[in-house]
Amino acid sequence: MRSDIIAAPGYLTDIAYPPTFIGSTAPAWLDFVALLSGIERPGRRRAFTWCELGCGRGVTAAIFAATHPDGIFHAIDLMPEHIESARRLRDQAGIANLDLHAADFAEALTLGLPRFDYIVVHGVYSWIDERSRENLRRFIARHLAPSGLVYVSYNAMPGWASDLPFRYLLRRLADRAAGDSVEKFFSAKAMMRRFSAARALRHSPTAKTVLKGARQRLPPAFFPHEYLVPGWQAFYVTEVRADLATIGLKPVGSATLVENFDSFVLQKAERDALSDIADADLRELVRDYFLLQRFRRDVFGRTRAPIQDRQRRRELLACRFVLTRPPSAVNYSMTTPAGRVRFDNSVSRSIVAALAAGPGRLQDVCGRERVARDVLANAMAMAAAGVIRPVSPRSAPVSALNRALAEPSGGSEPPPYLALPCGTALVLDPRLSRSLRRGASPPKTFAAWPEFLASQGRS
Repeated sequence: MRSDIIAAPGYLTDIAYPPTFIGSTAPAWLDFVALLSGIERPGRRRAFTWCELGCGRGVTAAIFAATHPDGIFHAIDLMPEHIESARRLRDQAGIANLDLHAADFAEALTLGLPRFDYIVVHGVYSWIDERSRENLRRFIARHLAPSGLVYVSYNAMPGWASDLPFRYLLRRLADRAAGDSVEKFFSAKAMMRRFSAARALRHSPTAKTVLKGARQRLPPAFFPHEYLVPGWQAFYVTEVRADLATIGLKPVGSATLVENFDSFVLQKAERDALSDIADADLRELVRDYFLLQRFRRDVFGRTRAPIQDRQRRRELLACRFVLTRPPSAVNYSMTTPAGRVRFDNSVSRSIVAALAAGPGRLQDVCGRERVARDVLANAMAMAAAGVIRPVSPRSAPVSALNRALAEPSGGSEPPPYLALPCGTALVLDPRLSRSLRRGASPPKTFAAWPEFLASQGRS
């Protein structure tokens, strides 16, 4: 831990954030969101460009750069400790197409960077002050390519409303505690347990999980970054849309794939109520009230003509997907705010059976005997459920990257991420991850995983 890390208004810089991988910021994932919404994707006939603002330790950027050798990748973070960690990972994995920059968003404007087809901002917008958000928007306005896509995640209202008293009291108690941010958080948590019966905290979902220790499997550094950041704010969707409209961006869709389908997440009465609202932003705001939305992963782009339905269907069928778990572990249903969505049928099972041998395109894995409409409907349900995932049209070697990811850092256990050649990574159960690193047989619960991962080309 460093004591000389630069100060940043509205953010914590005395402790490093844990390594994280955000699969929903992949180029293919964002392309898929655009296709779902009938919007043209960024062109891929040339080397594409991708940039992450607030990259942390650079795990996401490193995985995507290594698995997309035809892309040009940049990642920016204000904490030198994060960038040093990212550079070690990059160099150990031999990644040549990733540049890393220790800079805040104002300094990033002076770096002379290119225009980007994809700009991603995960876990940042709600955790910085207004001046930093303004500089972030200026960076996007200057560096987004005309057909580019922007991913922005943030804590959302009204879902956080019942947790605001908990967050406020936790921060006030932490302000009086001694030590670094981790020590302050756990000191405040210990004190808050004595107040957990207070009426203002009884209805806080976060108070219930954090104070009872239900989230203790998370690294200790997660908690102060999540709950003690001075600049933290939860936003209504209309506020973020208004912010990004000032730089010419319009909503494209959600990187939380299931939320692109009203029929999956809303009851019929809710869908009927929304159908009477003509204003798209107001409709989305009311929709968030139905969903009690707590966290949004929004995709934006500049105004451009929509693609025709026939072209959209053709491009969706040409998308390449990977199975995210062994066939025996697939559950052909998902639970959503609207209830249980089931997709247990011969089409879904044929898709799973085909992808069990490795990533493939929908048009290839199902053959001509199936109706394209049925294939797409079931594939969309499985993508929304996380059973399958859109991935890069090409594959790349990942053995050096996986060896680098498996290296302990700072005395802590390596994160349980396993890169796949198709342009993504899986977040494994820590018990499975440990057995794979040691070359040991996994617990019986995960007996099917080694063969499955071998079929996906994990080496």
